[in-house]
Parts: sequence; structure tokens; C-alpha cells
Amino acid sequence: MNSKLIYTILNESLAKPGFTFQFLGEAETCRSCSSRKACLGRLEIEEFYSVTDVRKNKIECKLLEERAVVVQVKPQLRNLAVNSSSAVAGTTILVGEADGVPCRDNCLCLPSNVRVGKYYVIKRLIKKTCDCPVYASRSLVEVEPS
Repeated sequence: MNSKLIYTILNESLAKPGFTFQFLGEAETCRSCSSRKACLGRLEIEEFYSVTDVRKNKIECKLLEERAVVVQVKPQLRNLAVNSSSAVAGTTILVGEADGVPCRDNCLCLPSNVRVGKYYVIKRLIKKTCDCPVYASRSLVEVEPS
């Protein structure tokens, strides 16, 4: 995970530690904003973020049409079923299409919040064996984007 801090802005009612959101891309209004780079510069499209800290700084936001609060965020941790031999904390893995065939709505081999072609770092082992109707020898781990 890139160790640089990530900041963005949210309206005051959402700017609370633990609040989670998915960044879907910049709005048309943001393209001409002088705060655009500071607000959106480090966010990745389709990534999920959690607020870790709320700052006292406020910025006038054209999109929200109000003053918005500066917040520190980090990519949200997520669960993923991986080959048991790869389930080691600190390991960086590349998720490929061959890593999982979504076999049911709550499939953990390729969940909706994990992107194919993206690297993830295994933070911890949650469960040594994970029930999967398609793949044998799976472990459940907690990962964050690399």
C-alpha cells in the first residue's frame, strides 16, 4: 500500500471516522475547480475508501454547493479467498480472472469489491480453510490494495 496519506472532501454529515464510500470518478463540475487536484488527486476510480480522520479545514465545494470538510481516507480492507499456499501476511498478490469464478452471490474468490488485474497485499489470515464449491485449498484473508 502506498504510504502517502490520502485526503479528499465530504459534506459535514458524512465526514465521520468509519464512513465508507466508493469513488466513482469526478463530476463535470469538478473539472474546473481550483481544488480538484487536492480533492480528487489520489483517489482511484471504483475504489472503496474509509474515513480515518476528520480535519478542521473546510473548502468551498461547487459540487456540494456548500463548504465541505477535509477528511483523511484509506482504501477499505476487504476479504478474499486465495490459494492456501499464498495466504501469508505481507504477501502481494495479483488478482487474475483465473483466480476465481463467481460461483454465488457472496463468492469470496472474486468478490465485487476486488478488481481483476490489481495487486493486493495480504494483511492477515482470517480462516485457514474456506468453503468453496469450485476450488479446493482456499484460505480466507483480509487484503488492501497495493
